[in-house]
Amino acid sequence: MSSPKTYLITGTTSGIGLALVQHLLSQSQNVIATGRNIVSRFPSDLVTSHPDSLKLLELDIASPLPHLQSIAAQAWDLFPGGIDVLFNNAGMSAIKPFEEASEEYISQIYTVNLFGPMRLTQAFLPLFRNNRKGVTIAFTSSSSTYTPLPFMSHYSASKSALSTTITSLAKELLPFHISVLAFECGGTVTNLGQPRQSSPSPPPPSSLLSPPPPQETPYAQGITSLITMFTRDPPAYMPGSPSKMAKIMVSVINKIQKGEKVPVRLVLGSDAWESVNQNLDETQQVLQEWKHVSWGTDRDGVKGGAEGDYLRAVSIL
Repeated sequence: MSSPKTYLITGTTSGIGLALVQHLLSQSQNVIATGRNIVSRFPSDLVTSHPDSLKLLELDIASPLPHLQSIAAQAWDLFPGGIDVLFNNAGMSAIKPFEEASEEYISQIYTVNLFGPMRLTQAFLPLFRNNRKGVTIAFTSSSSTYTPLPFMSHYSASKSALSTTITSLAKELLPFHISVLAFECGGTVTNLGQPRQSSPSPPPPSSLLSPPPPQETPYAQGITSLITMFTRDPPAYMPGSPSKMAKIMVSVINKIQKGEKVPVRLVLGSDAWESVNQNLDETQQVLQEWKHVSWGTDRDGVKGGAEGDYLRAVSIL
């Protein structure tokens, strides 16, 4: 029997993060569960029933890099052999018209969804590079990077930036045998849309779909239409099961650790697959229809169509 792997997971008090912890513990793996106010918000029964394989660690993903570096050093020594998988799962979302988004809101959503995971990964990279045993860095991203919804532009943009960063980072870390991947998830009922100071108890699904009535705004009709679309048929728009997603995520990471090849960006959820597939079809159609315009910007005498060579070169850097 192989020795257990050690996972550090962010955002573990509910949703996909908690499902990951539960599944990994059922598989006799070691888990460092992190989050804000983690001791008071994390299910106590899990702590009691897994005293040797589960450790709780206070971690606010919005912390500055020096603090996250100290957390990384502390986490590394919680289990023998350090950490095998860093899973950046923490995130937040909200419905907000672009015009009415405050600087505070924009800063918070980008910090939690993008800058925080980037800083935490920075904090762990020296430990991973020096370890040289082959580790995995996973991220929970979103299929909205392909199909952004109205009134969720900041969420979609932050997740799109995250997935793009991951795609580049995966190439940078190849020489160090560090694998990187993003799980771009479709609709799943979690605490994602709740304020960051929310209580430990998961809210009912209806509250996730029905935020407080918007203040007087010219966008009220559009916001109401979006909320109505989700509440009319929740399973159609949020079919994802956190427990099933967790199992699939771990199985994919296991494939990586066995040396199997997996995509850097993997879409999870039937709704995500359908929407991404439609987006790619529409993008291909637009590319073909407007090819003459796109190619018309090349300098005279330049031979067009070298994109295949360019992409091949980039892929092996």
